[in-house]
Amino acid sequence: MTVFGFCRAYRILAIAAVLSMSVMAAPSSGQGRPADRQSAESPSACEALRAKDFASLPDAATSIMTAQRVAAAPDKPAHCRITGIVAPQIQFELRLPDDWNGRYLQGGCGGFCGFMPIDGCADGQARGFAVAASNLGHVGAVWAPPVWASNPALRADFGGRATHSLAVAAKAIIAAYYGRRPSYSYFKGCSTGGREGLGIAQQHPEDFDGIVAGDPAFAGRLGGIWNNWTAHQLMTPDNTPTFAPEDLTLLNGAVLKACDGLDGVRDGILTDARQCRFDPAQLQCRSGAKGRCLSAAQVAAARAMYGGARNSAGLLLYPGGAPYGSELDWNGPMMAAISQQSLRFLAFPEIRPAFDYKTFDWDRDVKALESTAAVYDPVVPHEAPDLAAFKARGGRMIAYHGGSDWGVPPEGMIDYYAQVWNRSGGLARTREWFRLFIVPGMFHCRGGAAPNNFDMLTAIVDWVEKGTTPDGIVAEERDERGALKRSRPLYAYPNVARYIGKGDENDGANWTMRVVQPGEDRADWIWKPTR
Repeated sequence: MTVFGFCRAYRILAIAAVLSMSVMAAPSSGQGRPADRQSAESPSACEALRAKDFASLPDAATSIMTAQRVAAAPDKPAHCRITGIVAPQIQFELRLPDDWNGRYLQGGCGGFCGFMPIDGCADGQARGFAVAASNLGHVGAVWAPPVWASNPALRADFGGRATHSLAVAAKAIIAAYYGRRPSYSYFKGCSTGGREGLGIAQQHPEDFDGIVAGDPAFAGRLGGIWNNWTAHQLMTPDNTPTFAPEDLTLLNGAVLKACDGLDGVRDGILTDARQCRFDPAQLQCRSGAKGRCLSAAQVAAARAMYGGARNSAGLLLYPGGAPYGSELDWNGPMMAAISQQSLRFLAFPEIRPAFDYKTFDWDRDVKALESTAAVYDPVVPHEAPDLAAFKARGGRMIAYHGGSDWGVPPEGMIDYYAQVWNRSGGLARTREWFRLFIVPGMFHCRGGAAPNNFDMLTAIVDWVEKGTTPDGIVAEERDERGALKRSRPLYAYPNVARYIGKGDENDGANWTMRVVQPGEDRADWIWKPTR
């Protein structure tokens, strides 16, 4: 896991259950074929798109490069496959199914992007959505050095323009092909894609009716501050990991022993890691002690991970720290590499050849990050999120976050959500259009020894189109063969799942909702809203 997604956030979580035809039925009739009613076997309707002019689209001058029919496959319906470019160099792919259900689904990217994660929309494509994804304006790979960031225009594309421009272009092409625009438009993404979702809701609230944003990774505040902090803790000055795998196993075991039972069930999952009170000093080596233990330096590093990034005055530099229970996923070498690339290219592109993350000054250099964070992050430093326009037009938002995500700590998302509901008439009113789900035990976007496969696409569609409020969404954990190990319902924050006290603990049917009263969830940190 990482700031933007150790587990390749562009791969959206697999759906948990097979949907009935009625759930995903088309919103209106007569919409299954292209406007000229060519047969499914004829390529002309698809290929004709290449001759159409999309160069005058506002802020989305578009050129179609290829248009070809693709026959049905076991996992994909027959469709027209479009590739194109939105000026200056946003590459995208759009798939237009023969039997269209009238909906559009846009997928988010992961890491530094640079590729087109169209297969992250496979669940929507299988159900008849027109689907699209872009490379966010540059060619690269998930963690390849983002050398493109020396160009201000490409930074702006990565920061949000590409997400909006693709929505404009895709809807125009859809209208040209089918003869009408989508009845409903949706966005879903995790990590960088989660950031895209929050950003598009604020910057272009008209683009989507429903948004699913998972583990949103704010490139400015994470790459420059939190991921940098964890790199310092998890790597020694001579570039060796602070913790060996067996040290992390020891630490994780002690955490679970101390806190696993706080929710009433010892199942290896911390329902709310914030309730854990564990001091790693309990594991520090003593004179004459036998067995494995932690050095004083390791204890200090673990405390710094849990306690969060701070300057010399003790001021919190990021809203949260590594969750208790996340220890088995701590990855120093990967975080050091990502932090180095984020700081050299995204944060300080003008000094990139000489920059070394180890020289970062926690008192001086955080201020210097504010200008670039304002380019990438949905929320500008010292400002609060503003989703009023998205709410006013009837938009619906589902955010989810791994409870054991240490690369993008869930407290950052909780702080964001608290900032929204404190400015939107309170939590109850905010839950009418925006809900947050914390997934206990899940790492960044997926993974972890806990139920972490769930279907948010159906949840957002039903909320937008039927008014069905999402809650009790079933999450599953499966073994390597795909067999179900256990299930657990996910309840909208701040509520959590509670075991009823009888029956199989691994069966989600034996869990119910425990109502939790929210506290002051807004973090007191260096970039908190001041206006």
